[in-house]
Parts: sequence; C-alpha cells; structure tokens
Amino acid sequence: MARQARTVIPGQAMHVMVRGNNRETLFFSDDDRRIYLEWLRQAAKQFACAVHAFALMPNHVHLLMTPQNDDSLAKTMQSLGRRYAQYFNQQHHRSGTIWEGRYRSSLIDPNYFLRCQRYIELNPVRAGYESNPQDSVWTSFTTHIGGNAEPWLVDHQHFWKLGNTPFERQMKWAEFVKEGAPHWEDQQITESLVRSKPWISDIYAKKLFKDTPELVQIRTRGRPKKINPLNTKG
Repeated sequence: MARQARTVIPGQAMHVMVRGNNRETLFFSDDDRRIYLEWLRQAAKQFACAVHAFALMPNHVHLLMTPQNDDSLAKTMQSLGRRYAQYFNQQHHRSGTIWEGRYRSSLIDPNYFLRCQRYIELNPVRAGYESNPQDSVWTSFTTHIGGNAEPWLVDHQHFWKLGNTPFERQMKWAEFVKEGAPHWEDQQITESLVRSKPWISDIYAKKLFKDTPELVQIRTRGRPKKINPLNTKG
C-alpha cells in the first residue's frame, strides 16, 4: 500500500511527533536530551525549519515547527533521526532501529497555534509525570515564561500578539497554560496527529483544501464551530 502523502505547506505550522520503537525509552539521561535538542537546533537551521515548541517525553517527542520549504520538515526530521539513532545505539550498546516508523505530523490552523503549543507544553502534566508545567525541565514552557532555557526557539506571530513586551507575553502565556484545555480539544489534537491530518477550522479547510477535501480530518461530534485563539479576557 502506498504511503499517504503528508500535508505540508511552507510557512504553515506543523505539529510533529516521533515515538520510540515499540514505545521503548528514547532518553536515559539529561545528556541524551541535551544532545537531541542541540541536533534538532542544527538540523532545523540547516534545512530552514523554525522550531517553536517541544516536549521530550521518555519514549516520544512532540515538536511544533514551521517549515520554510516543501522538504524542510522531512529533511530536518530525517537528519535528526539518523544522527540521534546512531548516537543512541553507540551510547547504549545496542543496534537496530530506535524509531517507531515514520514521524506523525499535523498541519495546524494559525488560529489554533497557541492551543497546540499549550497541548505540547502540558504533555508531561497530562501524562502524569509532573504536577505543574513549570516543573517540566524538558519542554519549551520554561523558555516561554522567560527562563531563556532554549534561546534558539522561534516565537510564532500569534505568541507575539499576546503582549507588547516580553514580560506581558510571558505572563499571558503562563495564565493560558495554567487554564488547561478541555478534554475534547486534547482529543482532537491527538487524533489529528495520530492520523497525520490537519487540525484546522472548516473555514481554513475550505481556503486551503477546496479541491482536496479528503486531506482534512473528519471532525468529532460536538466540536464548536469556532475556536478563539486565546481564552483570555481583554
């Protein structure tokens, strides 16, 4: 059976996930995580991908990136995957693949971007590893609230719209993440990612895929007709 073509549009954000083979552990130490992030930074720079957010979980990784070219995302993930697999096998005295097939990816509606970023940065809390997002060392949340943990991350235009100063943006972001997300929203993001389908509004779908509606995920029953970029007052 032929592989399903990925929906990648240069300049449009993508939610990406890669899992360990048989859901085995990908990171045994902080050194493993640091090396993965450094090679992510290098590959993204080389192949023109802006990295906005990440969450390194024990056996999988979530990334939020905007590719600048048709092949930017594929080349970034291929380069990072090969390099880290070689290192991992040498470091941990093993052989064979460490990845569970191809990475999953979901094109994100610009108006849903911050919700997807929140989903990623809350991943350790949702999985039960941490009680609070600020306790998660290996996500981009610390950077987005002013910790400067990963200064190479690129803020999306919708993040900039949170406020006129870095402090205002950081406070708004902390408040938004603290609110959490409704269960149906987490379900939609997860389903879109697992199926490698776009997570977009009906209006945006008609704009991008009017000639190829099969590329758009069938929505779950009960989905609101419109999702505002942020659930904040003001």
